[in-house]
Amino acid sequence: MKNPIFLSLILLVCFTTVMMGQPNVILIMADDLGWTDLSSPNTSLGNASKYYETPNIDRLAKQGMSFTYAYTQQNCQPTRAALLTGQYATGPQNGVYNVGSLHRASKGLRASTAIIPHNQTNYLTKECVSMFETVKTVGYHTAFFGKLHAIKTGEHAESYLGVDHNLALRKETKATVNGKKVNNEFFAQKDDTKGWMFSHEGLKPYAQPYDASYIKNVLEPLQNGNDPWILEGTPKHLTDALGDAVVDYIQERTQQNTPFFAYVPFHAVHVSILPRPDLEAKYKAKKSKDPRHFRADYAAFVELLDQNVGRILNALDDPNGDGDISDGIADNTLVVFYSDNGGFMGPTDNTPLRLRKGTYFEGGVRVPLIFRYPGTIAPNSVNTTQEVHAIDLYPTLADMVGAELPDPGVHDIDGKSVASILKGEMEVIENKTELYWHFPGYMDVRNWPQSVIHYRHSNNQHYKLFYSYEDGSYELYNLSNDIGETTNLLAGNPDQTTFDLALKMNNKLREWLMNRSAPTGTWRNSGEPVAYPPLNMGN
Repeated sequence: MKNPIFLSLILLVCFTTVMMGQPNVILIMADDLGWTDLSSPNTSLGNASKYYETPNIDRLAKQGMSFTYAYTQQNCQPTRAALLTGQYATGPQNGVYNVGSLHRASKGLRASTAIIPHNQTNYLTKECVSMFETVKTVGYHTAFFGKLHAIKTGEHAESYLGVDHNLALRKETKATVNGKKVNNEFFAQKDDTKGWMFSHEGLKPYAQPYDASYIKNVLEPLQNGNDPWILEGTPKHLTDALGDAVVDYIQERTQQNTPFFAYVPFHAVHVSILPRPDLEAKYKAKKSKDPRHFRADYAAFVELLDQNVGRILNALDDPNGDGDISDGIADNTLVVFYSDNGGFMGPTDNTPLRLRKGTYFEGGVRVPLIFRYPGTIAPNSVNTTQEVHAIDLYPTLADMVGAELPDPGVHDIDGKSVASILKGEMEVIENKTELYWHFPGYMDVRNWPQSVIHYRHSNNQHYKLFYSYEDGSYELYNLSNDIGETTNLLAGNPDQTTFDLALKMNNKLREWLMNRSAPTGTWRNSGEPVAYPPLNMGN
């Protein structure tokens, strides 16, 4: 019989080896960052901005894999719900179709609202087995830094979403300043009794104004044509405060023996467009060479986000900031960069994509997506074939960290893992060829009762079919040849091949809706439920 101490040592070595093989995970999500808003060509098929500067995110793209067919829901809340549940809005633990509600038709902007919308839920249910809970089953410490959406309060995240370290908050800070109630966005407030603060007490240590030490040690190393010294004595920006908190968390967790999963949904670059003044001054002095992009305030906001992504990457290289990278954890950390929806037209322009946030056209749902994991993911690689959606990140991350997905009888995942693509084992997932969107209500002029299917044909051509419930009309676009969705292939007299493809996509869409008992609302004039798209398009 072998020595029990020897066996114990073997088990310890095996356990340590397994733990070392589990990557830390940092999932960074931008807010409203458009597909063309980065200066890297990798994420946008060469349609990068020639005005905005994102050197740190560009570095991430050069070191990892970008997906050019990366998708989301049409705006903030439903994307975050899809991400944390791995489910479309039709999923039983999700139910979030839109920000706020589906009753958002603007008077005078639509000719009619013939359909009474579905009454959605606004928060994930307690039966949800979140992404946080799944990674915790294999020993991960979990953290949430940033935008609070699709969950009720910070406590909600802790109580049943499985968050260990919770700094989920809103960008607005309510304070009493000189005896008056003030609600300020993005910048710290000096409350009469509480002092400098943001909306979450946990960010108070990072709410002090910019001082010489902070500028020298934190902002100067990231200087990129801006003068951070003009900030001395001015209020701290929430984006920098969140960067501070994440960097401290990385340093703290590096000293522990367990892997960590940090979800970092920044509030930048959502309106109101309130960047850091030093960066705005830089862009006011810079002439744009890009006819799509010319607003200095938005460009500055994009670079502020980029600088804090850079701080996170630098902290992985040198967790304690002493210049010695021997304690770095970058090689054992999977970093994901993503946006929650397309760009909001006005501050930016998504051309060549059609339209903007809030729509199911490409400008509303197509976004940058980057994965970096040194030694596993090939650097400077670009996948121009596989479609990926927010629902796919949950199973992908579970796959990468070795966690089993929840029992489908308890929490069924709609997404599929693309880990095999990240590992270089294949270019596409053969049985992953469709994505779906469903909107049983109204949102000003941008969205109305409709369902959409994105389908990758056997020749790897990407198509998108729209069905509008009010009038029963269809639109079909070939995204591979018509990225701007300018030509409806069903207009006029489509050839038989085109019509057969539309029939196939329609029937897939109909089956998907029926299998999920997707709500459609009711007809206002009759009170009858709105029917799904007709089989074979009614022919």
